[in-house]
Amino acid sequence: MKMAELRRITDKVHHVHGLVEKYAATKNPQHARRQTLPIKRAFGKLKLELMGAGFDTLSQLAGSMELAAGRGGSQRNKVRILREGVGSMRFQMDQEQRKLAAEDQRAQREEARQAKEDAGEAGPTPPAQDES
Repeated sequence: MKMAELRRITDKVHHVHGLVEKYAATKNPQHARRQTLPIKRAFGKLKLELMGAGFDTLSQLAGSMELAAGRGGSQRNKVRILREGVGSMRFQMDQEQRKLAAEDQRAQREEARQAKEDAGEAGPTPPAQDES
């Protein structure tokens, strides 16, 4: 269930990444300023979704990117910061997916082992031998 939630959020991270790259490609400073608000809003929504899903560190990262998008400064520096933040977020989400997959495999192996043990115990009992 958590894996499905992470995949859904991954799609939203890709959307934010697209907004950041669109902002990076903008040459006109006035157009660039107008594009920061949707980026800021997208990071804010992402922050809330990550927090609700239980990914607190990713939520904090999205919050810091929301603040970075709203700050002043040159477009070049802002693009660098936003790209690094999105890259870090994607990397952490990939690690989280791998961790969840490994935990799921471990749980499945444990269930299979337990089922084997239960089947061995519940099998036919050997006949009792008379010691007369």
